[in-house]
Amino acid sequence: MRIAIGSSSPTEIAAAKEAWKVFSASLTHDTDEELEFFGYGISGTSAQIAMSVPDLMNASLERVETLVLQLKRERTEADFYVGLESGFNVVDSQGPRRIAFLESWAYVSDGHRGHFGHGGGIVVPPNIADPMIDRGIDMSIVLDRFSSEREISSGNGLWGILTKDILSAQHAFVIALIAAFAPFYNLRAFS
Repeated sequence: MRIAIGSSSPTEIAAAKEAWKVFSASLTHDTDEELEFFGYGISGTSAQIAMSVPDLMNASLERVETLVLQLKRERTEADFYVGLESGFNVVDSQGPRRIAFLESWAYVSDGHRGHFGHGGGIVVPPNIADPMIDRGIDMSIVLDRFSSEREISSGNGLWGILTKDILSAQHAFVIALIAAFAPFYNLRAFS
């Protein structure tokens, strides 16, 4: 069994491995089957953070499509292809009622059919969201500024900062992956 992940991020690869442990018994019956996870450095199509659910969904889907094409060029394939994306879902983007949610999305395909999963969301405070939304400042720069002001040394990214390390980006991706894989491991409900 080969699972190809459209990312070389250790967090995203670890999320795929962790999610797999949750549902693999429902998906495969051969417990002795060799399992391999492969991370491929597939970058998103946009340098800026996603700002809507369609952007998040398209980015995770595009990672899988790019991954499938890359593996075809390499004359190889996988049993599953995984695309992950985090970003904002900006609600009421114009005006004082704007709310930005940090969300994590997954798209999983077996090469023929694919499904999306969502890892929940959390409100992002305006002092973090606004510089990224209004001025296009990179998240890493905003988080560095925010962290240094508050002496936060979290290695769990924005999820960790907002939840005091109760949740991490990896946790959010695990949930998204469990949801995206559901039509594969729970055929009875999705047929």
